Amino acid sequence: MSKTYRIPGAPPMRRLGAGQAPGGAYVGLLPGTLSPILPVELPAKLSGGAREQVAGRQVSDMVSLPAGSFEIHPLQPKGAKTWNRVLFMARDDIAAWRQKATKGCQAILPDFFALPSAPGLWAIEVEGDTLRARLAADDGFTAEADLAIAQLQATDAPKGVLRLGDPNTAVDAYLAGLGVPIHTDPAALKKAGLAPLRWADVTAGLNLLTPPSAAPQRIQAGLRRWRLGALAAASAAALWLGMLYLQTQTAQQEAAQNRDLTLAMVRQHFVPDGPILDVRAQVGAVLASAVEPEVIEVQGLPALTQFQIAAEVLTRDTAQVALVTYRPETGLETTIETPDFAALDALVLDLQGADFLVEQLDSRAEQSGGVSARLRLELLE
Repeated sequence: MSKTYRIPGAPPMRRLGAGQAPGGAYVGLLPGTLSPILPVELPAKLSGGAREQVAGRQVSDMVSLPAGSFEIHPLQPKGAKTWNRVLFMARDDIAAWRQKATKGCQAILPDFFALPSAPGLWAIEVEGDTLRARLAADDGFTAEADLAIAQLQATDAPKGVLRLGDPNTAVDAYLAGLGVPIHTDPAALKKAGLAPLRWADVTAGLNLLTPPSAAPQRIQAGLRRWRLGALAAASAAALWLGMLYLQTQTAQQEAAQNRDLTLAMVRQHFVPDGPILDVRAQVGAVLASAVEPEVIEVQGLPALTQFQIAAEVLTRDTAQVALVTYRPETGLETTIETPDFAALDALVLDLQGADFLVEQLDSRAEQSGGVSARLRLELLE
């Protein structure tokens, strides 16, 4: 790592496991010889996890290692729509380097990423027999000097070279033969049209501190939490719908029973033959045409006569007769349905105004709406 150059905007950098860690935030560097950058050939439309899976299979064939023995980290320069390079790390090696990272470590990168990057620039640093090269925002390597020269020969020549570190006859001879400007002062790059990119633009989205599976695991954990919440909500909704269904069934059964009782009463006393289509109209017609009402005496007046008198009040628009019964031991009783309790109270007052003694046996609000009440009626003399 260069002792004289620092990428603009970059935090302090130090080699992991070498000396005492800085007190604040820093970037940990590991040997670039352990983390080569490999090219992959992928369809442009392939993205996300599928792109990484296909890249992983290509790398596995390239290095002849099983997929579970290494990690790959995509390198996508800022502004690029996709990526075609990955950084390779043996799983055991990167696990050991992560253990060396202390509390302030923000990222782990190969040591050649500590060199500057600019379009058309090679940054070359020699330290002893080792050469570190930064060829682009998503390309670089660390290797022995002789091997590094062979790798540089397989790469298109740059517009300029930033030469840092120790002198090396073979390296310097090769660079001189490129016929491009050689700079030894980073401050001269901007004037030469090779201004280095800032730190946020030169990492290519790379950070070896976090395993590549960590993000999908966080997403999966979030999805699991979401599914649990959705399942609880669905269960509560299903329970509420089940209770509503049972209540509806009960109300429908009670309504059916009331209809059956009413029809039985009408069939017995008013419409013994033929279809019953409109209870109110048919009972009213029978009452209107009755010449000699059934002789059931209640306080001196036949029950049917008393009901006929009460029907003028009971059949108003705000009320509906659901059931009428007469028993000698209980007298004349009727079940009335009204829109609400206020209408029921008004009906009782109207019956009393028609000289009826009214006893309200029970009343209740129906789930389907309205009020149902059972009244005992007695016409006063």
